[in-house]
Amino acid sequence: MKVYLKNKSEINLTQQNFVASGGEGEIYERNNIAYKIYTDPKRMISTGKINELSVLSNSNIINPKEILFNQQGNPIGYTMPFVKNPEFLCKLFTESYKTQNKLTNDKIIALVNQFRKDVEYIHSNKILIVDCNELNFLIDRQFSNIYFIDVDSYQTEHYPATALMD
Repeated sequence: MKVYLKNKSEINLTQQNFVASGGEGEIYERNNIAYKIYTDPKRMISTGKINELSVLSNSNIINPKEILFNQQGNPIGYTMPFVKNPEFLCKLFTESYKTQNKLTNDKIIALVNQFRKDVEYIHSNKILIVDCNELNFLIDRQFSNIYFIDVDSYQTEHYPATALMD
């Protein structure tokens, strides 16, 4: 699939670049950049919302960067930083996973404190997470960084939340 940046640069995304798919689209990776392509381009977030989300400058908050276009010039997705080799944070909820990975209570408490600080940071920028479900957070294999994903669904000052998990 060919996608284009605003400057008309062409990017060819193949099955080899495919990472995952979710409720709203597919994720591809090339050169440490993630590409989210919406299944339904009508659900694509606006430039205004991308601008409002850009105030979230912490590197562990994976927010939209550049808009992607199809060959006709219609917006179909965006780029964002790529998180290499993560785990879903919810794996830390099981005792067997914590035991296998020698995760101590002190390490879990440190992660909870980091999570709390990041949520406070997001909310202090007049942005609400709204959908704080267990699949919207990744963790690195060293268990030291929590990554906030699906940031495009957050509620900003002028744009309501776009996805809520049952």
